[in-house]
Amino acid sequence: MIVKCIKNKREDLSAELLPNYDNYVNGQEIYMEIGQYFFVFGVSFREDVPWYLILEDETDDYPLPFSSGLFKMVDSSIPNDWHFCNQPFASDIPCIIQKEWTNPLFYGHLLDGEEYAVKKFYEQKKIANNEIKKFLDKEKKKEKGVLPFFRSTPFF
Repeated sequence: MIVKCIKNKREDLSAELLPNYDNYVNGQEIYMEIGQYFFVFGVSFREDVPWYLILEDETDDYPLPFSSGLFKMVDSSIPNDWHFCNQPFASDIPCIIQKEWTNPLFYGHLLDGEEYAVKKFYEQKKIANNEIKKFLDKEKKKEKGVLPFFRSTPFF
């Protein structure tokens, strides 16, 4: 699943999404650039609004949730290893996420730098980078377009 940033300011969100955003974000700055693509590591649902679990910067060591109102879905394919989870991150926010993340302790272990969690996340991050690269390569091919058809013999 890949999304494209279309908004990078709280003020740009629709009036409908602002209360949801304000309930879950405490003055967090958004450093994403409009037009930037992101691999989605999972989707949580906060008050029925999807939030994408993404890396804001490729050097980040763990993904964070961002409101879907900031993005446009450009590849909606769901990875085969995603599962529904009712209590990820030791909370009651439902989500669809990679199997390892359904363990409520996994995210905490990742934040604490525990080796198995970090290793597993870096494996997922490598896959994510490959998926973004494949997507961008496909987009470049689309931009080039198809060569016009020229007929070498007359139509009559």
